[in-house]
Amino acid sequence: MKIQFSKSLLLPFTLGIAATSCQLSATEFDARSYAMGGVGVTTADYVTASFHNPAMAAKHDVRDDFGLLAPVIGLQVDDPDDLYHDASNIYDVVSKANFPDDTAAIDAALATIAGDKAYAEAGFGLVASVPTRYYSTNVFLKGYADSFVFSDVVADDTDNGVIDSKMSVYAISVVEFGMTFARKFDTRYGGMHIGISPKYNIISTYNYSQTINTFDPDKYKDGATSDKKGFNLDLGMEVGLQHGLSVGAAVKNLIPQKIDLKPMNGSSASYNLNPIVTTGLSWSHDYLTLAVDVDVNAKKRYENINSLSGVQDDFDNTQMLRIGGEIGLPSAMQLRAGYVKDLQDNKKQVFTAGIGLSPFNVFHLDVGASYGGANKFGLVAQTMVWF
Repeated sequence: MKIQFSKSLLLPFTLGIAATSCQLSATEFDARSYAMGGVGVTTADYVTASFHNPAMAAKHDVRDDFGLLAPVIGLQVDDPDDLYHDASNIYDVVSKANFPDDTAAIDAALATIAGDKAYAEAGFGLVASVPTRYYSTNVFLKGYADSFVFSDVVADDTDNGVIDSKMSVYAISVVEFGMTFARKFDTRYGGMHIGISPKYNIISTYNYSQTINTFDPDKYKDGATSDKKGFNLDLGMEVGLQHGLSVGAAVKNLIPQKIDLKPMNGSSASYNLNPIVTTGLSWSHDYLTLAVDVDVNAKKRYENINSLSGVQDDFDNTQMLRIGGEIGLPSAMQLRAGYVKDLQDNKKQVFTAGIGLSPFNVFHLDVGASYGGANKFGLVAQTMVWF
C-alpha cells in the first residue's frame, strides 16, 4: 500500500502562523521592556503601563500631557526539538514507503520526531495615554497569539497496517480592550502609585490535528475553532523609595479563565488564563536603570491534553526571572540588555538586547530582540509619541 504523505508537513509553522496572524505574547510585547529581559513592573513608562503594571500610568513628568503608542508588533519562535528539520527528513522516508515491506523504516522515521514540540507567539498593542496631576488614564487595545505544534507519535505505529500517529497544532488568541486608571499618593517614604485595568477580552481557540500521512497546513481552515468572551482585571502598585530605588507588584488576569479547545480527531486540550503575580525592584540614577522582576507563581497555559503520546500538563508552565538594564540619554538614544530564566526549567534561558531612538524625547522608535540558542529567537518593534 502506497502512503500518501502531504509534502506540506515540511511547513508545520505555516499553519501555526496562518492560524494566528489575524490576531497578532502569552507574552506582553513592548520593545523597550523586551530588550531589557521583559522587566516592567517598576520600569514601565506611563504609556506602556497598561502592559506591565497599571500603577505606572501615574508615574510621569508634570509636563507630560499625552502619549500615544501606535503600534507595537512582535513575534517570537521557539523550536527546541528542531521539529521543522525532523519533519523535513521524515518526508523522504514516508512519502516513498509501502506496507508491509517498509514498516521498520517508517517506524524509525517516526521515532525521530517523537515528542518534538515547537512554539510561536505573536503580539500587538495600541495605547493612548492622558496623564494628569491627580489621575491618569490609558485606553488600550492589545492582543497575542500562542501556538503550539507537536508530534503525537505512537511507538510501533505500523503494526496495525495504518498510521495512527498525528501532528497537532493548538493555538489561542486573546484580544483585550480596556482602560487603565492610576493615581499617585504622597507618603513619608516617597510617592506611591496605585492602578487598575478593567478589560474586556475575546479568547479564540484553534485545533488542527491530523494523522501524519494526511496532515496538510494548506487546509488550516478545516481546523476546529471556539470562542469565549468575558471581563478581567489587572492590578498594580509601585513605591518610589530613596536613592533611586523603586519596588512594586502587579497582578494580571485577576479572574481565572479557562477555555476548552474544540476536539478534533480525538485530540483536545484546554487553555488557562490564571492570575500571575509579579514583583519588581529597580534602581535608577541619571542615565542608568537596572531592574529585576520575578513571577511569584507559575503561569499555566495548555492543560488537559488528550493525546496518543501522553503529553503532560506541566510541559509549558513558566515562572520567569527577568533581569534588565538601560543606559543612555532620554532625549537621544538608549542601549538595553537583559536576561530571562524560567524557574520551572521548561524554557531555555534567553538573552535580550535592543536600542531606542528618542530625538528631543518626543518621538520614540524602539527595537528589541531575543536569542536563546538555535531556533529560539524573537523581535519586537514599536513607535511612540509623547507630548
